Amino acid sequence: MSIRAKRSLLCVADNTRSKRPKLCTEEIVIVKEKPPTLEMVSATHLYNYMMNDPLVDWLKLTNRRGTRNPQDYTNANGFTEFIMNRGIEFESELIKYININRVPVRSVSDYITEESLRETKELMFQGIPLIHSAPVRNSRNGTQGVIDILIRSDFLSKLVDEPPLTEKEVLMPARSLGKPYHYVVIDIKFSTLPLRADGIHLLNSGSYPAYKAQCLVYTEAVGLIQGFTAPYSFIMGRRWKINKAGNNETCLNRLGRISYNSIDIDYKKRTREAIKWVRDVRKFGHTWSVNPPSRIELYPNMCAESGKWNCEKEKISDMIGEITNIWYVGVKQRNLAIEKGIKSWRDTECTTKNMNINGVRAKTIDAILDINRQNVDKIRPDVIKTNIGDWRDECNELYVDFETLSDIFSEFSSLPEQPKTDIIFMIGIGWSDNGIWRYKNFTCSEPTHKEEQRIMIEFSKFVLDRGNPKIHYWHAEKMFWNSAEARQFDLTNNWKIRKWSDLCKLFQEEPIVIKDCFKFGLKAIASSMRKHGMIATQNESDCGNGATAMIKAWETYRNSEDPKNSNEMKEIIKYNEFDCKVLWEILTFLRKNH
Repeated sequence: MSIRAKRSLLCVADNTRSKRPKLCTEEIVIVKEKPPTLEMVSATHLYNYMMNDPLVDWLKLTNRRGTRNPQDYTNANGFTEFIMNRGIEFESELIKYININRVPVRSVSDYITEESLRETKELMFQGIPLIHSAPVRNSRNGTQGVIDILIRSDFLSKLVDEPPLTEKEVLMPARSLGKPYHYVVIDIKFSTLPLRADGIHLLNSGSYPAYKAQCLVYTEAVGLIQGFTAPYSFIMGRRWKINKAGNNETCLNRLGRISYNSIDIDYKKRTREAIKWVRDVRKFGHTWSVNPPSRIELYPNMCAESGKWNCEKEKISDMIGEITNIWYVGVKQRNLAIEKGIKSWRDTECTTKNMNINGVRAKTIDAILDINRQNVDKIRPDVIKTNIGDWRDECNELYVDFETLSDIFSEFSSLPEQPKTDIIFMIGIGWSDNGIWRYKNFTCSEPTHKEEQRIMIEFSKFVLDRGNPKIHYWHAEKMFWNSAEARQFDLTNNWKIRKWSDLCKLFQEEPIVIKDCFKFGLKAIASSMRKHGMIATQNESDCGNGATAMIKAWETYRNSEDPKNSNEMKEIIKYNEFDCKVLWEILTFLRKNH
C-alpha cells in the first residue's frame, strides 16, 4: 500500500494518542506503487567489459547524449558488421537443419516483450524439447536476453553426436517443472570452438570471456523459471579444435562446456562486476571525463578491436599517452603501471621493469618507449647489426604479398559439415628493374582451390624462371603459403618456394624502431616512415586493410560476371601492389642509410 493510501485511511487516527483507526468520511484513494526495479541490462551489453574494453560503453553513451559526434568509420562493407551478419545467417541455417534432422524446434521471438517472456515460460512448462530464440528475464538482478537454444537435458544427446552431460546430470530435475529433466542454455557462435586439453571445456581466448558471461546471465534467468540453476551452459560453434591435438569440422559433433562451479567459477564475480559497470555508465557516465580518465575503466585498451570506435580510442590514446598502445603491452601491464602512479608512456618511469615485463621483448619495448620520448632521432639504431636473411645482400630478389579469403565466406549448404575453405586468391610480386619498380599479380578467376592451385603454379613458375630469387615478405606470407601447399597435394616439389625472408622479423629482432610508431605492423611502420620522409609510397586504393580487401573480393566473386577484370578487383590489386612496394622502399632505405 502506498504512503498516500495509508494517510487516507489513517488521517483521523494519526491525530489521536492511541493511533487506532477511527471512522473516516474522506474518500479513500489507493495508489498502487510498483516495487523499486533495477534498470534492465541485456546479456550482450556485458561484452565490452568482459573483453577489457569498457571505454566503448562510455563512448556509446556520450555519443547518444550528443556530447560526441564520432565519424562513422564503418560502412556496409565493414568487417565487424559482415561477421555479425554471417553469424545471423549461420544460426538461421543451422536451426533449420536441426529442426528437420535432429530435434523439433519451436521459435519464440528476437524481441523481449511481456508476451515473448510469457511464451518462453509456457513452452518450458509444456516440456517442448528445444526452444529457439527464447527471451528470458531475471527480476532479481535486472538482467535479460534472448537465448539461441534452450533445450531439455534429456534431448541433448539427440542434438549432438557426443553427449555433453553425464547420465546423472541429464536426470537432474527442475523443481518448478516437476519433471526428471531441466533446461540447458546453448549459445550459437560463428567460430571454431577453442577447447581445453580435456576436450570438454572452453578456453578463455578471443571473445569467449564475453560469451561465458552472456551464457551465465541466461542460465540464471532460466533457473528462476524452472527452479533449478544448472551449473553449466554450452556453446555451439562451426567446428572444434584442441590446440594441435585434434579437431572436428562438424558443428553438431561436440559442444564447448562452461562449468560455473569449477573451471569457470570466476565468471560469477566478473559477470556481477560487468552488470554493475553497465549501470554505473548509465547513471554516472555523463559526469566522467577521459582526459584525464575519471576511472580506470576509461583508459582505452588499444589491444582490443572496437569496430567504429577504434578511431575515437586512438584520439584518446594520443591525448593521454595510452600505455597499451605499445607493442605487446596489455591491460594487465598498464594497470600495474597505474598502480605505481604511471599513467602514460610519456612518463620516463614507464619502463618494462615497472610493468613487470621480462624476457626478450623487454629490450624491444624499452627501445620503442625511448625513441618516442625524444625529438632528435627518427629511427634507431644508426647501424643495424643483425643480418637476418642476408638482408643487405642486393641479390636476385622479389617482394611478395598475398590476399586471402578466410573460411568465414564458406556457404552453409553442407551443414552440419563446416570444412575450412581458406584460399589465396591473389599473389602480388614486385621487383626492382635497375631501380625502376615493376609489379605483376596472379589472380583467381573464381574462389576455388582449383584456381588457387593455378595461380600458385604460375607464381612458382615465375619464381623458377627468375632463378629462384629470395622472397621478401612481411610476417604472414610464408605461413599462408605453407598452409596452401598442405591442401594442394598436386603441387610437386619442383614448384615449392624455399627462400623466404621476413622483414618483420628483421625489425623485431634488431630491433629497428621509428619515431611515432609503437607496433610492428606493416601499415604502422610504413605510415611513420612516410611521415618522416623515409619512403614515399601511399595507398591510393579503396581498400584500407586486408579485411576490407577480403570482403570486396568475396562480393565481387559473387556478383560480377568477370570478377578478375572488374573495377573492384583492380582496387584490390592497387592495394596489393602498395603492400609489395613499401617492402621494397623500406629495404632500400635501410640499405642506404643503416
